[in-house]
Amino acid sequence: MKTRSLLRSKGVAGLLVLAGGLGVAWVVGESGRIVLAQPGQASLAAGPAVTQGPQSATGRNVARVVAEQISARAVSELKARSPVITDRRTVALSRAETGWRLVKESQYQRAMLAFAEATELFPDDAAFLVGLGLCQHRLFRDDLAVTTLERAIRLDSSVGQAHKLLGDVDYRRGEVQTAIRHYETARRQDPNDVTLQARLVTAQRELQADAGFDRLYSSHFAVRFESSMDRRRVHEVASRLEIVYNKVGRTFSYFPVEPFLVILHPDRKFQDATLSPGWAGGLFDGKIHLPMRGITRDRQAAEKILSHEYTHALVDRLSGGHAPAWLSEGLALRLEGRADAWGREVLARHAAEVGPLNSLHGDFLELPPRRATVAYAQSYQATKALIRRYGMDRVRKLLQALSITPDFSSAFEAVCHDRYRDFDAAWFASQAQERF
Repeated sequence: MKTRSLLRSKGVAGLLVLAGGLGVAWVVGESGRIVLAQPGQASLAAGPAVTQGPQSATGRNVARVVAEQISARAVSELKARSPVITDRRTVALSRAETGWRLVKESQYQRAMLAFAEATELFPDDAAFLVGLGLCQHRLFRDDLAVTTLERAIRLDSSVGQAHKLLGDVDYRRGEVQTAIRHYETARRQDPNDVTLQARLVTAQRELQADAGFDRLYSSHFAVRFESSMDRRRVHEVASRLEIVYNKVGRTFSYFPVEPFLVILHPDRKFQDATLSPGWAGGLFDGKIHLPMRGITRDRQAAEKILSHEYTHALVDRLSGGHAPAWLSEGLALRLEGRADAWGREVLARHAAEVGPLNSLHGDFLELPPRRATVAYAQSYQATKALIRRYGMDRVRKLLQALSITPDFSSAFEAVCHDRYRDFDAAWFASQAQERF
């Protein structure tokens, strides 16, 4: 990890700036001018290689827009400033450019560190703060993101993307009306942003659908439900969710602070509202969707559904949204308490339909019922094999690594010290016959 530290030697207080990925260190000396560090003043440790991973459309758009703003301002500002500030600005711009490059690669943890360095050098640059706020939001640190983005707007009310990102934060929290206000402000600033228009329409539709809904808040969940629903039953669901929060959290040694949004649907509306197949008993799409009667009719079945969907939510947050579907589903089945023999029995009946794990990285919702059953069984067996081979603690570290290095093969090799394709090939060859 690249860090900065205060240097105090021979009466000189200096700031060491390590530029990750550039192989260069600068020291801010007593004169305030930034100069190249001499051997012995600093040791620049080689960081892990940046790997190419799935890219976020929002990340790419924000990176492009703000990087253009930085470049346009930088030319005139650098000419006008003193040599000392010019050098500081050069370093800050370099860190910001590194940050935007990492954002394009979904490397939000590393990008956040780069933007933090840029904002420490130039605290009043609104564009740097937008980059920092974007990364905080992507890493589910929304309280920090709100503070950062609101500060950017105070510094420059017209700074690009800040209101759009605040809208994203509020939308994820379920504060749809506030999100719409931010999206409308952002649209006035940039009427040509097509993705922004789509989000605004989605939020407006959800606000209309939200009419007649109430909310109940527990320690870690915001539960949205139709006003006509029995509040006693809603309170019961919220209490069970808190129990599940602690049970699943102990397994992963992870207890998120940011609350999760849960939407309780009348059974007759669940499939239509979520566009999910008839065989789905719950859904996680950034929000936890549950059919009301399905989780209040049978207490034991309810515990399974709540554990399953909350595990998806926790895995999504722990991995920054980069866990492959087979691993997320396998962990959800394990935490719901699925019978150990279930997956083995399904695969024994459908051995010819079993494929490699790398074919199960995408969503299962589009699969026909029989193929979905095989995919779930395969995910369950493969996840059990992964845990037996590397241990649950290593699996948790793998998920955490994905929030930094979204490419699954790279994260797998770094954490498990094996190649993913070798694990996949060995498991596929075994046909889930418990060889691990």
